[in-house]
Amino acid sequence: MAIENSGAISLGTAAGTNRSISGEFGGSTSHSLSEYYRDGSYSDSISIPPGETDIPASGPIKFSDFYGTASFTLTGNEAIGSWPTIPPFGGTAPAGAGSQAWGQKSQFRNVGNGAEVTAQIQFKVDETNNRVIMQSDTTDNQQTTSFDEHYLTYTDLDISQSSVWQVKADWNYTTSTGPNYHATITEPASNLDNAYRTLNASNYVSYIWKVTADSANETGEIGGFGEGVTFYLRNTDGSGTTREVNSGNKTIFLRAGFTNVSPEGP
Repeated sequence: MAIENSGAISLGTAAGTNRSISGEFGGSTSHSLSEYYRDGSYSDSISIPPGETDIPASGPIKFSDFYGTASFTLTGNEAIGSWPTIPPFGGTAPAGAGSQAWGQKSQFRNVGNGAEVTAQIQFKVDETNNRVIMQSDTTDNQQTTSFDEHYLTYTDLDISQSSVWQVKADWNYTTSTGPNYHATITEPASNLDNAYRTLNASNYVSYIWKVTADSANETGEIGGFGEGVTFYLRNTDGSGTTREVNSGNKTIFLRAGFTNVSPEGP
């Protein structure tokens, strides 16, 4: 994921995994800031995209040069058929998140208003910074929505009114509910499956999957092993040239169940 845009950052992980230069761009101890010039000459598994122009290629270099930078910058034809591995979407979940990745969650309850699990992902164009914003979250009804935000940056493409950005989701999974009582399965509208949607700079284009079990003995689930969704991001520039990246198959497995336990009598 990108390094934070403000506050403390470090060569190692002292300031946090999302504030680590070596965590983002590679390199093993002992670290030195001089290893991280954007000069194309790297060792120790360090890799800095040429499009990260805030990082100097020579001369003075300081920690603040790395604010908002990321180890992926797709440029030109490199944008075709490649999608960055972004934790927790499609990658290893960050520290503190356990093993959970996007789109995978279970909840079973026997008190309160039942169980509900939700996976959401949304996209928006950021013309000012020449990038597309991707936000993702997986939560249950005992948590508040807290999006992970990542940036898909293109340095050779014109994100402007002269180009069109589109996203599509192609999903392939099964759904099931309990044998006697049925949980509610919420999916994106069927006409959105494998269909391009145009992005803009004002509003997010969103996809939401949800399983709700709010009556006694309801269960239900979406997906399973190897089942999921592939996202495609496509740009058509002013000359009519089209470039596309895709995420590869991302597992969806959402499961919720509610057992209403009646209070015992005296």
